[in-house]
Amino acid sequence: MKGKADNVRVMALRALDAIATGKGLPKDVLERSADDLEQRDRAFLMELVYGVLRYRDTLDWMLRAFLKKPSGLKPFTMNNLRLAVYQITHMRVPDWAAVNESVEIEKAFGTHAVVVNGVLRQLLRSSHQLIIPSLEESPLQHIVLSTSSPQWLAERWLRRFGPTRTLAIAQANNVTSAPTLRVNTIVATRQEIARELDALHIGYALCRYSPHGIRLTEHLPMAALDPLRGKVYIQDEASQLVSFMLDPQEGDYCLDACSAPGGKATHMAALGNDKLHIVAVDGSKNRVNRIIQNAQTLGIKSITPVVADIRALPPQQREFDKILLDAPCSSLGVMRKNPDIKYRHSEASLRQLSRHQLTLLESVSGHLKKGGLLAYSVCSTECDEAEDVIKEFLTKKENFCIINNMDILKRKYGIDLSDFADQRQASAVQGAGSGIYRAFPDVHQTDGFFFTVMTKQ
Repeated sequence: MKGKADNVRVMALRALDAIATGKGLPKDVLERSADDLEQRDRAFLMELVYGVLRYRDTLDWMLRAFLKKPSGLKPFTMNNLRLAVYQITHMRVPDWAAVNESVEIEKAFGTHAVVVNGVLRQLLRSSHQLIIPSLEESPLQHIVLSTSSPQWLAERWLRRFGPTRTLAIAQANNVTSAPTLRVNTIVATRQEIARELDALHIGYALCRYSPHGIRLTEHLPMAALDPLRGKVYIQDEASQLVSFMLDPQEGDYCLDACSAPGGKATHMAALGNDKLHIVAVDGSKNRVNRIIQNAQTLGIKSITPVVADIRALPPQQREFDKILLDAPCSSLGVMRKNPDIKYRHSEASLRQLSRHQLTLLESVSGHLKKGGLLAYSVCSTECDEAEDVIKEFLTKKENFCIINNMDILKRKYGIDLSDFADQRQASAVQGAGSGIYRAFPDVHQTDGFFFTVMTKQ
């Protein structure tokens, strides 16, 4: 048993290195790493890797009290220390086991076994001295240190939401989320998929907002869903809602402007009974191949994949009835799934992304016919990439306006987004009314997500 545990810890360290060096998102790296593991070891590996990623800055704060020169350590040793401290502070691993195993791993694969041993034993003796201020004493320090949130982001949220709500959002971002499925309604109903999940003994709950969504209640290897291949697509519930907003119809000519991997394009196709025409554009051939593969798996035939820069899309056969721009963004709304994201960004990077998003929106808007619908979405919690982009776009494009199609959603799909609607932000963008929608992990149990729909007058 000890050998297995040690092996999983080494796998965790290698996974952390792969994630840090850009060799894949956490879920992809872990899927490769955990392919042959038993369920118990797989769960242990996921807890170790996601735990270190979620609480990295907090773990480093604890270690800095006992490390003279943390910058002099190699990434492997630093992650080894983080791994041990995470086990000591957040898991039911005996202190002695966490220390001894980290020292043994360092002896086998690293170069600082003495440092690892000394730091961890000193931390065990003196951890009572590490005191995080209460939320009342220092809201910023409490949130930053207890949730490992970047200070710049916590400061923004405190100004926007206040201490209690900011803490709730930060805590929700540290909660593991099992995958959400979108039913491919061309071949199955949600009730049929629910019965298949029952037969497979897989726990689930029907999504509250998306009538095509099923939220799994347990983490599973991807192979466990093989019997449902072609019948479901993994897609967050908030992300599913954007396609409903466009209400695709049979015969519509649609553009999915930044389409890969094709989740929203294939959903639009299903909503239109695969009897519409969707041009799915992405700038990367490899990413377009993923659109093709996903469409084939789901049996979708109404998608035309195109490799192109959407800012220079060649003239099409006619203007589009519906356009979806799910713009490249910071992905700060998906920290539950990819916690390393919170360490990648700054306010400067948000400003750069905002300018790029506005350029993309202006470019695609030129392809929309009068009376057509243009949806804009980002998986971000930040206004820079959402409301601010829309506000500037509407200032430049006076023939566009936000619409409120909540009545259509309720009547046709049974979707009630009243607790997604942000009246205050909608008023700030266009002076009155609604039509601005936001999802948050603490309120909706979804990714952080923004979406709105505009029309061309």
